Amino acid sequence: MTRASFLMLLCLAILLLPEIALAQLQPKFGQDTVYFTSNRKQIKIPFKLVHNLIIIPVAINDSKELNFILDSGVRNTLITRLFYSDSLNLNDADKVTIHGLGSGHEIEALYSSGNIMRMNGIQGDNHQVYVLLEDVFNLSHRMGMPVHGIIGYDIFKNFIVKINYSSKVLTLYRPDVELKKKKKAEEFPLHIEATKAYVYGNVHQQNGDTLEVKLVVDTGASHTLSLYLPTNNKLALPPKVMDAYLGRGLGGDIHGKIGRLDAFVMGKYALSDLPASYPDEEAIKLALNIANRNGNLGSDILNRFTVVLDYPHNKLTLIPNSKFKKPFNYNLAGFEISTPLPGTNIYVISNVVDNTPAKLVGLKPGDQILNINGQECKNMLLPEILEMIDSRPGRRIRMKLKREHQVFDVNFVLQSRI
Repeated sequence: MTRASFLMLLCLAILLLPEIALAQLQPKFGQDTVYFTSNRKQIKIPFKLVHNLIIIPVAINDSKELNFILDSGVRNTLITRLFYSDSLNLNDADKVTIHGLGSGHEIEALYSSGNIMRMNGIQGDNHQVYVLLEDVFNLSHRMGMPVHGIIGYDIFKNFIVKINYSSKVLTLYRPDVELKKKKKAEEFPLHIEATKAYVYGNVHQQNGDTLEVKLVVDTGASHTLSLYLPTNNKLALPPKVMDAYLGRGLGGDIHGKIGRLDAFVMGKYALSDLPASYPDEEAIKLALNIANRNGNLGSDILNRFTVVLDYPHNKLTLIPNSKFKKPFNYNLAGFEISTPLPGTNIYVISNVVDNTPAKLVGLKPGDQILNINGQECKNMLLPEILEMIDSRPGRRIRMKLKREHQVFDVNFVLQSRI
């Protein structure tokens, strides 16, 4: 799956999960329970970056290290998928029902408290875990590797969290550590409300309006911005938009539109000509009255900076990196990629969008990608393939594919539809 069409899968499907689940039951505890296991002032954790999403190793109880998405949009740890070789002994598990976004059905989950969470040099006691009994997100197939769950607020509330997207290193600092401010850095107030972190910015619309918006800072959303039209009558769709499948919520599929903003501005940083997502009102009705927010700020903006999320002191620090001035592209090829066997370098087309280069050359879901521009896919990781097919409009792509027992070649040129 391309990162463009993956963008809302986590943003909408997962962003609201804890609030909806916690509305039904929300155990209280009186003290923070995640801490360094030594007297160190900082711990560095290398991470993997796929679809702009941060993957870190986490162990629950006596499990081996599992792959978790680090998502500032969630409160409680969520297990989305366990494989046959995974062992997870949960304490006091009770079955609960979760209602989510989209149009579909309720999801059953197990809720468990009193667990132990471990990362390198870090331990969490009395850890609360939700385990989905149905893998509704298919994260492993979409991410190209086994993904077991999502973790968020328990990490951010206890530490100063520095995310270096360029070096792919996460640094956690004790809250009493004072970080030196870099010359190019700018600090912003971080408003913590009901476990979520919010910032204010300005969107410059193509109709000439400039609006201040309140956005959730969401490392678990792979897109740029999501804007909720019903929250402000001055928010307007761009003149050129495309219908889009934005992802899947706990309750079913989420649809909406994609179009470009003239700019998004925070302080001295201005990002121009970027795509924004506008989910259908029905799909996000559960989100519309939460904290008076207008949408969320995703990781296709965040990854253009080194980001310091300082929940203990209510500060967000942004330091531009080498990607800051790169243009924003959106699904230039017109198809999505998944891996039928997560962890292997086998890639198949999972969806083809109408009126796109991929559709015009006859690509179909299920086609296996063997070679792209002379490079064997068996030697490539998913992020490398995504980078190639979303690189720039006008680039020519040559692909060798396999459909059932037939091998064939196609050629097309990447193009922007918005």
